[in-house]
Amino acid sequence: SGNNTTVENIEFTGAKGPNQNGAAIWQLGANLTIRKCYIHGNEDGILAGDNPTSHIVIENTEFAENGYGDGYSHNIYINHIARFTLKFSYSHDAISGHLVKSRALENFILYNRLTGESGTSSLELDLPNGGLSYVIGNVIQQGPFTENSTIVAYGEEGVTNPDSTLYFVNNTVVNNRWNGFFIKI
Repeated sequence: SGNNTTVENIEFTGAKGPNQNGAAIWQLGANLTIRKCYIHGNEDGILAGDNPTSHIVIENTEFAENGYGDGYSHNIYINHIARFTLKFSYSHDAISGHLVKSRALENFILYNRLTGESGTSSLELDLPNGGLSYVIGNVIQQGPFTENSTIVAYGEEGVTNPDSTLYFVNNTVVNNRWNGFFIKI
């Protein structure tokens, strides 16, 4: 629940909770920076609560095989905050959940590798409430065992964020599933 937190060069694994919602990092305070971490094998990778003033930056970090298997826990789950930035990171093989889910007012998803590979992840990128979103220079790949036919979803739970504009630029999107949607708006 602290503010202005920086986490660097840490490996997180094995977080479990009584409600199957154990997170490696559960951010409730304002402003979090995560750099050069490896977050894997938890019920949630990162879970950020609602904080309208918070800015979260994740860079050069790997997320793998997080999720309880219920579809409600994810590698990265950012709730209602001011700004979320994910750059130069690798999120893959979530267990039935999303690789990246963000409800932030502004999203900067820049130069990442978001790949389902051999896992059972649902969406590779979910921006369920819209928001001003820049998705630039990413490799986004849906694996053959995904549980959802959509690769990227924008506003699927209702566009409730003001200034809901999506800039989807210079991304490589690959579908290894037998059917699907590249972007569902």
